[in-house]
Amino acid sequence: MRVLLRSIRDRAADNANTVRADEPLAFHRRLPGYWPTPLIEAPDLAKSLGVGQVLVKNETSRFDLPSFKVLGASWATYAALVETLGPLPDGPIAFADLRHWVSPVRPLTLIAATDGNHGRAVARVARWLGVDARIYLPNFVEPARQQAIESEGAEVVVVDGLYDASVDAALDASNHPGTLLISDTARTSFDPIPKLVTQGYGTIFAEVDQQLAASGDRMIDTVAIQAGVGGLSAACTSWARSPRHRRPTQVAVVEPETAACVMTALAAGEPAAIAADEVSAMNVLQCGTISLTAFETLREGVSCCLAVEDEWASTAASGLKEAGVATGLSGAAGLAGFLGALSSPMAAAVRSHLGLTPDAQVLVVATEAPVVSKRDLKARPVVLAVTEREAELV
Repeated sequence: MRVLLRSIRDRAADNANTVRADEPLAFHRRLPGYWPTPLIEAPDLAKSLGVGQVLVKNETSRFDLPSFKVLGASWATYAALVETLGPLPDGPIAFADLRHWVSPVRPLTLIAATDGNHGRAVARVARWLGVDARIYLPNFVEPARQQAIESEGAEVVVVDGLYDASVDAALDASNHPGTLLISDTARTSFDPIPKLVTQGYGTIFAEVDQQLAASGDRMIDTVAIQAGVGGLSAACTSWARSPRHRRPTQVAVVEPETAACVMTALAAGEPAAIAADEVSAMNVLQCGTISLTAFETLREGVSCCLAVEDEWASTAASGLKEAGVATGLSGAAGLAGFLGALSSPMAAAVRSHLGLTPDAQVLVVATEAPVVSKRDLKARPVVLAVTEREAELV
């Protein structure tokens, strides 16, 4: 396990980078099937970590999908198309409204690269809109994840190589007319779509604020958030340093030991790619290049980076299951970082740096449901133009 402890600037210096989640949250609330995901107290985990309280934001189901990723995919697609189509009328949004709204730009194909959940989310959004989707996958992705994407009616292209190779292939494909690239990683710092994806993820943390306020709890002291290319962790960091909070929340970013691209970039002080060529059990986090649109936010606001072995993710998933949250190893990575760090020779330094005191309130996010086996997956029929009844069942 590797640990990087960092000093960060006063939050007043990076207010301009703070993502406001109000607008994406308002959009998500209008969609059929929206409900805020649970915020669950886990006293046994708090005891294990030696803190006052552990809260788990359970993102294992969003709009009947097994991860949070649809928040970013839906908001980014809508916000990108608004520039051409104008906004939808106020009020609840039915799937028929979305298909009618997008009709002037058909034929349209949404393009994405993924190692699992983002691609399925983009495919589901395409299904909502009644347009096509083409998803590029690296060849290490489990067959069950590929089948899940295909069950949404998307075309899947398997790329011979690592995640970055699928990103390159998707980028090349998006140069053709009638396509829209919904990427959750950026190769340039001014790419608007990954920024919109990150904004969509802000709904998670806006809900946390509301749930804490409703319960009368004080704010979160420290959060451990997993990172692939850094989009979710950037949304978390922006929330943690929001001026709406009385004080900043400490952020620890957690990655697989074999694919710690965020740690590498923050240690170097500049974006730097790594090989990430050793397959991790936390494979949806197996990314070698940090998103350039996430880098600045992470550099200014992350207090600690933790690179953790797969064994800790397995231990964390077991602990979350006992707390009533069934998640995969990638979904348990945030907690895995804390468990590993606080059992390492760096434990005292990490505890002091992050303020993990006996009365601290800690947040982790379970980001995905366990991957089902291919034989257990109930595939939907391949439908690109969804009927009204099928749309309401999505």
